[in-house]
Amino acid sequence: MKLTARHEGTLLAYLIEILPQQSRTGIKTMLAKGQIVLNGKSVTAFDQPVKKGDRLEILPKAVSIAHATRIDAREDLVKAGIKILYEDEYYLVVDKPSGMLSASLAHGSRAKSVHREKTLYAHLNAYVKINARMQRKEDLVTGKEPDRSTAKVWVVQRLDKGSSGLVIFAKSERAKDLLQSKWKELVLEHKYVAWLEGNVEKDSGAVQSWLLENPRSLRMTSSPVELKDGQLAITHYHVLERTRHYSQVEFSLETARKNQIRVHARDLGHPVAGDEKYGAQTDPAHRLALHAYTLVFRHPFSRKTVRCLSPLPESFSRFSR
Repeated sequence: MKLTARHEGTLLAYLIEILPQQSRTGIKTMLAKGQIVLNGKSVTAFDQPVKKGDRLEILPKAVSIAHATRIDAREDLVKAGIKILYEDEYYLVVDKPSGMLSASLAHGSRAKSVHREKTLYAHLNAYVKINARMQRKEDLVTGKEPDRSTAKVWVVQRLDKGSSGLVIFAKSERAKDLLQSKWKELVLEHKYVAWLEGNVEKDSGAVQSWLLENPRSLRMTSSPVELKDGQLAITHYHVLERTRHYSQVEFSLETARKNQIRVHARDLGHPVAGDEKYGAQTDPAHRLALHAYTLVFRHPFSRKTVRCLSPLPESFSRFSR
């Protein structure tokens, strides 16, 4: 039921006027359950002012429950430390907290040890499934043909568990494949900030090497000459700030290899603070001091430019003291 307010008043008084068949208690219950939408926003306050010309919509109970369930699903992400910075029917860009795996290992020696850990992928998969289920219920109530396709997310790129910042997931395999296959063309800016131990000598430069993972230690070997089965990795860096014991460095990648920034920071002789795996001796932030802070890409479907920015973690301020 949709209508336009004909005069000013409080929301409760106006609803009593237009819903004479409903008791005062029944209308308050409708408000509490989110069935009343004023100018496109669900409202629960009975004394909410209504102005002439305001748009009112009274939702069926099932639709209001679906809306509330969607809100709860999003709040569950917030409670887990995950922030959604961009979402449409094709992609999700989120801010990942340090200490959370992007996705579980499909196989390998560590797979069993981490199978109980809820990953970023698992959180987002649950979120999109709930949203899709609620949308189907809403469509059925409103007479629309529901979309019954499988709802899930696909990993487009990952961040190491200890890193934080921007990660992008796709909502279909086609969206994933399209962005991955045209990554260099579509991703206009993708930068990281890290605090490295010691003072990096050059203000800017690049590191190039071949990376190969040791299957036993799970550490990446870096070689200036080509390795059999190794992958070429190229990292550009720019020093933003130097303190007495650390350097704040911005990184951008020509390639996207596992642990690439961490390994190349070590190759520079200045490991990422908190990165014991690759030689760090200090840990002021009590975490890996690496953060993906900016992502700008041209949307493969809409062709619009999407810009996402994640502020640096508060714990990074310890390096400037």
